[in-house]
Amino acid sequence: MKSDKKQSSAGKNPLLALLLLAPALVIIGKSSTLRTSEWLWQWCSFAHHPAAVTHRLEYVLFVPLGAVAVVFFRLTLGVRLLGPFRSILIAVAFQMTGILLGLLLLVAIIGIIVALRPLLKTLRLPYFARISIMLSTVSLIMILAMLASERWGMKLVENVAYFPIVVICLTAEGFARTLIKEGWGSALWRGSMTALVAALIALASATSGLSRLLTNYPELLLAQVGVIVLIARYFDWRLLEKFNPPMKKRKSARAANATGETDRAESLEEAEEQTQTL
Repeated sequence: MKSDKKQSSAGKNPLLALLLLAPALVIIGKSSTLRTSEWLWQWCSFAHHPAAVTHRLEYVLFVPLGAVAVVFFRLTLGVRLLGPFRSILIAVAFQMTGILLGLLLLVAIIGIIVALRPLLKTLRLPYFARISIMLSTVSLIMILAMLASERWGMKLVENVAYFPIVVICLTAEGFARTLIKEGWGSALWRGSMTALVAALIALASATSGLSRLLTNYPELLLAQVGVIVLIARYFDWRLLEKFNPPMKKRKSARAANATGETDRAESLEEAEEQTQTL
């Protein structure tokens, strides 16, 4: 069995090497001393594109970097989050609204959705109706906040209009589901860690040097995929997993491997949410 695993690992190493070496070769090819420099700068860089275009592309360029951060926190550190996507989506929203205002808005709406969800459950509405009511409620809250900002001259609050409504609803719904399944401790922990990772990604995206680096060298996105594979294969240490609050155990549940059970539960939870959303 061990020899089979080693052979399997060795068989996959060329892919990892390709993911890491191919971007390095492109970067070397952009050196001014090589004949490939002009061609590669023309076809493998956004340096010569208009500023408006590169500004919009920054949101896309930072998605793989956010994925690296999420994988590092979940696998290397072992910190549980509200799924693999929400931190990245919230980080994009933070880039539009600012971290502080975005956090305040997120906390306020999560609180309202958590309070509203049991009421919607009593009405026995189907999932599509419940989530549609949540979307409408979030829209109403944001409209009221904008009207208040216009009335009292709070210009900063006007930025709430840039926070994607669907992102807030997905985060609030994920928090509420975790609260029901795992209790307050786990929901607060996973929610706060998700927001922390999102804030770190947003801070990284605000670094002009890093933004310029990704714009000039978009081939680094391929290297980031390689880093994700590297972390998943060799740095799955879960160093801080013991600090995660324990999951609320069901009476009929049997004792099982904690790490495997947690990962399986999170995967099933994400799959269930995606199925219901479609």
